[in-house]
Amino acid sequence: MTYRTEQDKINRKEANRRYYKLEENKQQKRDYMKEYQKRAYVKARAHEKYLKRKIRIAGDEIFGQKEKEELERSYRQSLANKKEREQKANEELNMVNSERFINYDEETRR
Repeated sequence: MTYRTEQDKINRKEANRRYYKLEENKQQKRDYMKEYQKRAYVKARAHEKYLKRKIRIAGDEIFGQKEKEELERSYRQSLANKKEREQKANEELNMVNSERFINYDEETRR
């Protein structure tokens, strides 16, 4: 395992600063971030942060009890959706790995 020294970190930071100083690289990064924000898991994470902020504000008694309960219910639902997405992703990964293992085993028997 290689570790970065302080000088390595400084050099990398300086290289990034120089790279993103050029306008075409700035535009490339903006385009990438625009596409990145469209991803479902990124939207879900942003929504969770939004709900946490709203619940914290609701805890400061700006909203009524009914609105606070609705926000908490929405937050719990978003957490349940996140867990469901993670389970689905794990199942898909397990299927792919199982198929790979079976195919490898068949190929080695030949």
